[in-house]
Amino acid sequence: MLTDTKIKRLKPTPDKKTPDKYSDGNGLQLHVFSTGRMTWIYAYRFNGKQKNLTLGSYEFMSLAQARAKHLEARECLSSGLDPAEKKKERKAEVDQSTLFQNLALEWLDDRKAILKEGTYLRDLSVFEKDLFPYIGKLPIDQIKGKDILECAKRIESRGAQEMAKRSIPLTGRVFRYAIRKGLIEHDPTPHLSEALKPRKIKNMARLDISEFPAFLHRMDRYHGNILVKTALQLMTLTFVRTSELINMEWDEINFDSQEWRIPPHKMKMALIHIVPLSKQAIALIESLKPLTGNKQFVFYNHSTAKPLSNNALLSAIRTMGYTGKMTGHGFRGLASTTLHEQGYMHDAIEVQLAHKTGNAVSQAYNHAQHLQYRTNMMQEWSDFIDSLRNNVVPFPKGKRA
Repeated sequence: MLTDTKIKRLKPTPDKKTPDKYSDGNGLQLHVFSTGRMTWIYAYRFNGKQKNLTLGSYEFMSLAQARAKHLEARECLSSGLDPAEKKKERKAEVDQSTLFQNLALEWLDDRKAILKEGTYLRDLSVFEKDLFPYIGKLPIDQIKGKDILECAKRIESRGAQEMAKRSIPLTGRVFRYAIRKGLIEHDPTPHLSEALKPRKIKNMARLDISEFPAFLHRMDRYHGNILVKTALQLMTLTFVRTSELINMEWDEINFDSQEWRIPPHKMKMALIHIVPLSKQAIALIESLKPLTGNKQFVFYNHSTAKPLSNNALLSAIRTMGYTGKMTGHGFRGLASTTLHEQGYMHDAIEVQLAHKTGNAVSQAYNHAQHLQYRTNMMQEWSDFIDSLRNNVVPFPKGKRA
């Protein structure tokens, strides 16, 4: 039998093509190669065939550890199983746990409770659409920086520049998660974003108020999906974000107080937001009761069994002939500029736009600030929109600052 002292005295045979073999008994052998490499081997027979099972390198596996592995393999053999096949099965199981896709989903699932639903779904979409098809099935220790950059370049090539930028740090978070699990030592993502094209900063396309009467007439004559048409009309009156509008739920609306209370998890600032609803806005919402009143979402799309998509609204704007001239965000900019120009209170406008104002304490109470003032302002804004339809441009006299 071998001892640690005997092993340390072993010398490789120079230029020998086959290794020298030293037995420890019952098939456990130490193979010493001409290069000096020493490997533990279990030599056994299975179904009448001679087979060898590599247990590990002597550099990382001591004699005692090799004997323990050898005993485990012998027990497997005595139960009628091939130790080599068992090792392959275990390796496959280990490999599954180190695949990028499995680690990414594990990391994302751990964070689901603290993420906004929109953020979670956006990140999941990046993984499923742009990362998993290319690197999802690779063990994380085999993924190189160039592989991640290639994924980002594919996203960039279709014009989704912001998504391309986001994909790199998102991938880096999975790598750092794997580092914490002890699977890898290095995150290859830092500085990869520098290889992408510089981001062009531009304002969201929107119309001037002088161009809005023509847009309103086009919108009112739109003959497409009634949900899309109503969503655009309601966006005009409430100037909320597109994602907030299309995810409006029936139980968020109080028809008695004429308010729409958007819960924190749907808001960019993660705070409750109150939208006073004008009589025109209430009428639009009530017109949808026969269509979606028995569903969770006001803008429930029966063909997809989901709320309307942002692309549905953009597509309608393009159909109306306003490609590159107007966006969903444009309604917010138009309302903000016009209300400021007409002398309405700045703080009330900012609160209604759900912009970040004040310190953390004041932000927590923003949803109720200037509520009566904002209620009057939103009604006057809706009346003003109606006046534009009738080509009566003067803004109604209200409670200005």
